[in-house]
Amino acid sequence: MFYLTSTYSITTSLRRTLVELQRDLDRSQKELATGRHADLGLALGMRTGLSYSLGDTYDTAQSILATNDLVSTRLDTTQTAIANLLSNAQAMRATLMSSLDDGGDVGAIETQARVSLSNFISTLNSGDGDSFLFAGVNSEVAPINNYFADPPSPNKVALDAAFIANFGFAQTDPRVADITGDQMQAFLSGPMTALFAPEAWKTDWSNASDQPLRSQISMSVTIDTSVTANAPALQKLAMAYTMMTDLGASGMNSAAYKALLKSATEVIDDSISALLKTQAQVGVMQRNVVNANQTMTIQSNAIEMNLNSLETVDPTEAAARVNGLMTQIETAYTLTAKITQLSLAKYL
Repeated sequence: MFYLTSTYSITTSLRRTLVELQRDLDRSQKELATGRHADLGLALGMRTGLSYSLGDTYDTAQSILATNDLVSTRLDTTQTAIANLLSNAQAMRATLMSSLDDGGDVGAIETQARVSLSNFISTLNSGDGDSFLFAGVNSEVAPINNYFADPPSPNKVALDAAFIANFGFAQTDPRVADITGDQMQAFLSGPMTALFAPEAWKTDWSNASDQPLRSQISMSVTIDTSVTANAPALQKLAMAYTMMTDLGASGMNSAAYKALLKSATEVIDDSISALLKTQAQVGVMQRNVVNANQTMTIQSNAIEMNLNSLETVDPTEAAARVNGLMTQIETAYTLTAKITQLSLAKYL
């Protein structure tokens, strides 16, 4: 039996070998550079699905951790805002309490209440650069209408209308001095309170949603992560400030003014108590996020270890494989060059 061969068939075979070696070299160099298998399906076989599943879970965990950083910042800012509201409310309460006996300086009290109401509005309309903190899911709209706006906003218009409807004249009218203590108390417990009831609040004061923002803080836990301007504590605080700001306190007789002071003190007491509970609720949210972060970090690290055990390559073996392949390629090129030079003509 005879076998016929030629330099052409040998060089063709060597070229095919070079192509395969170059492909293996490219794959090995990629593995050496990345530290991971270049072809997971080829390297892992039936475990490829597990690798992709772990990768998706790891990406989800990292996304939640990144979101939790934003949530933590928002809650920290919210906690600071509530602390500011509490501080102003407590200062206003102290002023009112000290004025219950002698009435205090009415003009100074009105000024303090006006500044406190202005701060209240600006605090509730504060944001984190992307959304308003107290707007709930309606986070792109400032949650509180500015009581001091020009032209007058709905909350100012509503209070003026209620006062005139009840007494027959405006807060700036000299006849305010004729309002009796009982008449003032009836107004405060009736029309004035109605102005700050939930539905009226959402009509005249608030653009916020009742639904707070919710965030997924772990693989299985989603919680409320904001406070809305529709919280009862905030409605009561606005009511106390407005009572002392814009009911004509400086023009009242002592009986009506005393009824106003007493009622405002009671309302601000309620608001402070409710604000403390709100502050505690935000603290619970913050603690939940911290706990979730700790759990997610442990889970994420465990997933990463499993992924590394599946997908990473030994750098020493990868380097040795690259060097071996380069040697084979150099040898194949050398053989190809020598074989192509073979010719029968040289021996004839």
